[in-house]
Amino acid sequence: MNKDYYNYWGKFKLDSNSECYHLLPYHSLDVAAVGSILFSADTKIVKDISNFLQINPEDFVKLFCFILSLHDLGKFSSSFQYINKNIFDKKQIPESRFSYDGKNYRHDRLGYYFWKEIKETVFSLVIPNGDYNKRKLSNGFMIIIETVLGHHGKPINKNDIDFMGNFVHKNNENAAVNFACDVFKLFNPSISAALFYDKEWLGRLKQISWLLAGMTTLSDWIGSNNEYFPYYKNRVSLSEYWLLTLKQAEKAILSSGFKRDYQISPFISVEHNFGYRPTPLQQWAEKVPINEHPQLFILEDTTGAGKTEAALTLAHRLMEADAADGFYFGLPTMATSNAMFSRIVNYYTKIFDENSEAPSIVLAHGASIMNEQFTNIIRDGNEQYNSRDNTASAQCYQWLSDSRKKALLATIGVGTLDQALLAMLPRRHQPLRLLGLNRKVIIFDEIHSADEFMFEIIEHLLSAHLYQGGSVILLTATLSLKQRQRIINSWFGALDQPQKMIQSKNFPLATHLTYSPEVAMMEYPLESRKEVSRQVNVKIINEEQDCINIIVNAVNNGNCVVWIRNTVNDAIKAYRDINQRLPENQDNCLLFHSRFTLQDRKIREEQVLNRFGKLSTAKQRKGTVLIATQVFQESLDADADIMISDICPIDDLIQRSGRLHRHTRTITGDYTATEQDKRTAPILYVHAPLFTDEPSSNWLSRYFSSTEAVYRSPGRLWLTLRSLMQLGEINMPQDARQLIESVYSDNAYNEIPLSLIRQENNSLGEQRAKAVKAQLQLLKLNKGYSEESSEFWTEDYYDISTRYSDIEIANVLLLKKVEDNYLPWVEDPDFSIALSTVKISKNKYADKLTTVTENIKEKINKQYPQTRYLQLWIPEEDINYQYDPLIGFSERQELS
Repeated sequence: MNKDYYNYWGKFKLDSNSECYHLLPYHSLDVAAVGSILFSADTKIVKDISNFLQINPEDFVKLFCFILSLHDLGKFSSSFQYINKNIFDKKQIPESRFSYDGKNYRHDRLGYYFWKEIKETVFSLVIPNGDYNKRKLSNGFMIIIETVLGHHGKPINKNDIDFMGNFVHKNNENAAVNFACDVFKLFNPSISAALFYDKEWLGRLKQISWLLAGMTTLSDWIGSNNEYFPYYKNRVSLSEYWLLTLKQAEKAILSSGFKRDYQISPFISVEHNFGYRPTPLQQWAEKVPINEHPQLFILEDTTGAGKTEAALTLAHRLMEADAADGFYFGLPTMATSNAMFSRIVNYYTKIFDENSEAPSIVLAHGASIMNEQFTNIIRDGNEQYNSRDNTASAQCYQWLSDSRKKALLATIGVGTLDQALLAMLPRRHQPLRLLGLNRKVIIFDEIHSADEFMFEIIEHLLSAHLYQGGSVILLTATLSLKQRQRIINSWFGALDQPQKMIQSKNFPLATHLTYSPEVAMMEYPLESRKEVSRQVNVKIINEEQDCINIIVNAVNNGNCVVWIRNTVNDAIKAYRDINQRLPENQDNCLLFHSRFTLQDRKIREEQVLNRFGKLSTAKQRKGTVLIATQVFQESLDADADIMISDICPIDDLIQRSGRLHRHTRTITGDYTATEQDKRTAPILYVHAPLFTDEPSSNWLSRYFSSTEAVYRSPGRLWLTLRSLMQLGEINMPQDARQLIESVYSDNAYNEIPLSLIRQENNSLGEQRAKAVKAQLQLLKLNKGYSEESSEFWTEDYYDISTRYSDIEIANVLLLKKVEDNYLPWVEDPDFSIALSTVKISKNKYADKLTTVTENIKEKINKQYPQTRYLQLWIPEEDINYQYDPLIGFSERQELS
């Protein structure tokens, strides 16, 4: 084997005994071998891509494997090889002019230089007679080659092509050409040059280039696992090594959690799967016609109507119809994701044949590794693989769980909406997320909670997912007609079809959009489940002291009561005031907001669920008070006897009222599954300004300035209050549409008093600014996987958010002094840093905290490297601010 490319290493590892390295041609074939198995001609994704590109699946696989083997072309540069001067012959690889620059001229960028040098040789192999248009062929191949050169997670920078020559020696170019020729002969791809001359076909190629980029990254990650691809430096022919690495690739893919043997079980009924008679919405989900083509469902119904089970029913049926291979269930918060994960884990194996293995399920959010149930499943999944125990219990493989970037690749995923939405933003390894969503049903819960910024990203994702042949299920209890129309418009817009206007204003309602056999929209008015039809009386309270009086009376009567406040500072103030009025009841008074460390928030959630959860007893609930912020309505399945809410938009107020008499209970307060609720009729007390038909411009800010800082539309709050006073109740589902439209319709805008219209227009301007900001960040998918798709490609450590906030948030690590050392606030063998961190406003609070000395900072950073990106704070040494496990972060005088 005298080929010059055998002189080049691709990976190396130095240990104390020997030099160990892996030849570059072998690593290149390792990655191609993984790709050839993961994306073989009989896989659904390759069939879809081949059909879309109008080429034979076998030809596509050959071309893909050839291109994959070129992903590390840049490692042929002398500058890269001289990173380790001990494992190659310097006579064969002379030194380059410049040494390797891993920041600005990394090997992925240098690969572009080599492609420029070898492309004509490749073209002559593709079209042996030389009859081709060089420019058009070059433009087409560049679309493909960029997907493999950008395998480190973002498109390569193609600038400074001439300057890149300083990192390369002529010998390197010869080796790269020879390697390209030999791998071409190994795979022998066949593709018509005429396709590259077709502008429409090139547009399609750009469209699927995002998938190709994800497929490359996945192949490279698995193909770089030296546990399955041991370092090899003996020279054998490429064809001989190819047979060796194919065997290893099979093992590596299995251990990663892919290519498992599972089959979809036939869907029988909701009653069979869930053990109870279906609700009207679930009955519809059982019977609505479904085929193998992309579909969009919007399910609007009250809380408790069984939307989750209806969505799982639809997902099961779509998978059975071969419209999908899995699903991702996205929720607004980590807490709701954790709760949903527990439900899905206990159910999802029913979707798969009991005689086959259940595929991996992953929890995808920033703190998933701290979820005990998830970590147990990871352990069990790997034990099952190692023992060859093909049981159909829930499982997850370590490889899929160790990064949020990989999480969406699991067949079943549960997590925050953000993990899916990141597929639309220019963040490193975005193509891997897009690949993970391929052939999945995307289920988004509480879609109405998205603001303008998030809604723009959601629309973009819906369009992209439709292009990939995916289906979507959206769940909501309070979607406005304008929002529903907007979602529907995005569907028809993605298909380049005339928009269709919604017709039905019914509630509950199921909307079903189809792609084939025709592009159509159907609306299905539904009955509501009788058990969740509810009437909540509304009383307006203007004075804060009256709210406290209501709480005191509730405690004296043995009730449990919740007051939802709009800001953390208001919640802390109310907590202190109530403890002053009821000093003997302090153990039964809880405070729940966002300014707790993760450790204390977990404790608080557990306490709230014990006292207010579905299975809480009359004894646990008696005389308990909870003062909370919006996190209560977003996160917890809780149930209050009496509720007070600060004034907020009508959709939020409906959500909050859904926690009032949420579960059926006896007259004493114990949960009962069979009887009607025996408590007195529920009352929602709304703490709001005095209503007037002619409000002043400071109607809200005069006494509710903190509320106006959160909800910047006094006009919409005025409309909300007017509707509540007119109706005197929240009657669900009968009044749902009327309540929402009385605040959010175009006609409602025209009824806002002139004194409040200026603030309303400012608010609308802010909403439009959010939308514009989102649009600027969104990827231009039509440009293909390339630099041209965005100006803002970012690294992993840069926070590119899927949610808009004009308040910069700081992650602050709390420290405590233990003897002569400073340690994280929470002692934990694995997660002390995460559990000791609190998120607070940077400008308002974090910038004003007492700073730690450089000596302390250096010691902490050295002991805990991940703290380099956190702000360190020692509460006991700060004279202005304090942290208390019962109150959280606050100004020190608030604790006096």
